[in-house]
Amino acid sequence: MSATQRDAQITADDDRDGLLPGAPIIAGIRSLVIWGVVAAAILGMFVRGTHGSCSGGLASDGKGYIGADGKPTDIEPICGTVTMSPSPLVFAILAIIVVTALTRVLGRATDIDQALRILNNARMVIVVVALTGLVVGWWAIMTLRIDDWSAFSVWSPLPFGQFKVETHPISQR
Repeated sequence: MSATQRDAQITADDDRDGLLPGAPIIAGIRSLVIWGVVAAAILGMFVRGTHGSCSGGLASDGKGYIGADGKPTDIEPICGTVTMSPSPLVFAILAIIVVTALTRVLGRATDIDQALRILNNARMVIVVVALTGLVVGWWAIMTLRIDDWSAFSVWSPLPFGQFKVETHPISQR
């Protein structure tokens, strides 16, 4: 075997053993996408809650109703249920973070370290958005108190969650 053939064989073996050029950036992108998907899954599973109540009830004799103030009334009390679920906007925000980070890597990164720094910062933003969404969603459903379903207002924790409000007379329970 000549020296040229031996050099060509060594070069070919080195290329097979070495990493693909840009492999650390691809690994960083994979990590960013995984964090985004996991954050979306966690928000989808845990930003949920239900609150229901009836302001009043049926009279003990079965004729008439009891109002929210505890006094007999002929007006049928209203019951309600509030169901919170994650807002589609929070999923769009997570997707925008990923796309923006990839765009910044393509447009501004001059070396691997800078590209990885951009991807790491985007990953931290995803974590902050997910944790904020969990806290705001939990706080919104835990502090929800509705005593009178005839006149109420609900603070929606947009962009992290959305509420679905249903009211019905007590007889439809």
